[in-house]
Amino acid sequence: MKTFRQIIAGATIVMAFSGCASLIPSNSSTNVLSSIQKGMSKQEVINILGSPEFRRFDRETEEWEFTRKLYNEDAIATTTQIVISFEEGKVVAMDSFRRDAYSVPTPPDGMVINPPVGFYFKGMHPGEFQRLYEKVKSRPFKDDQIEMLHVASRNNNLSCKQCARLMSLFPFDDDKIKVLKMFASGIEDIENYDEILDAIDSLFKRDDAKKILGIRR
Repeated sequence: MKTFRQIIAGATIVMAFSGCASLIPSNSSTNVLSSIQKGMSKQEVINILGSPEFRRFDRETEEWEFTRKLYNEDAIATTTQIVISFEEGKVVAMDSFRRDAYSVPTPPDGMVINPPVGFYFKGMHPGEFQRLYEKVKSRPFKDDQIEMLHVASRNNNLSCKQCARLMSLFPFDDDKIKVLKMFASGIEDIENYDEILDAIDSLFKRDDAKKILGIRR
């Protein structure tokens, strides 16, 4: 009888754990993002994420961009942007970040307000830039940091201040110049170039930075 009760109790525990597992969405951010690995083929990525919403390519690299609704551990949905880079048909890099929804607060009853005016940011949205900055900063190796910035530079414009912050992640001017070269063509407030020059120690490298930015004075 005791053995029978133990069997019943064990079965109940197993069923309880199975029930909990069934509540975890299969498209949780952890499940989906951890499924993408370096070296995967395009078809393997499609099997996980479906077809991309956007596609970009140059001579060597192709990028796919996806917008997916994923769930965190509390089963709360967030819209996630996923960018995957391929070389020779294989995954070489991935970036993901949450697409925050910005809503206009509901006015009190009887109050009339004008339609919302769109905000324009020079460079990346501050929230997205901060996420990129923290991700790059958290990488322990310089080569990984440079690779991540190389991927980000293909589809992001920066302000001079943002570019200077990314350059300042590196202690040596040669690496700072590498970062500047990646983003120079997409800097949107070139008139503030002094912020970039202030991030460089060597006067000679500052002259190089001016040439990269097309500054003639």
